[in-house]
Amino acid sequence: MQRFSAVYLGVFLLYLVTHFIRHPQPTYQQWHAWISHPVMNIASATFIIAVLVHGWVGMRDVVLDYVHSLRLRLLVLALIALVFIACGLWALQVLLVAAR
Repeated sequence: MQRFSAVYLGVFLLYLVTHFIRHPQPTYQQWHAWISHPVMNIASATFIIAVLVHGWVGMRDVVLDYVHSLRLRLLVLALIALVFIACGLWALQVLLVAAR
């Protein structure tokens, strides 16, 4: 999952850089039409999920390597999961509002 998400993140970021180089100062209407397009909406949602998956796998590996107490490990992983879930829900909600 770490490698797959990294590849998707890299490709999507390359697409964004290319898009913004080709369209340096879009108007609000142009930006809104672009971000509201169903393909872009799905690609952006997939990007958010890929960021969360990539971050989760990385953080989980760090916690498993450096936190040796089982109770503390479970607590830290639960807190990280809650933060990631909250961030993911917030980001998807922002995406849905922007797509209207």
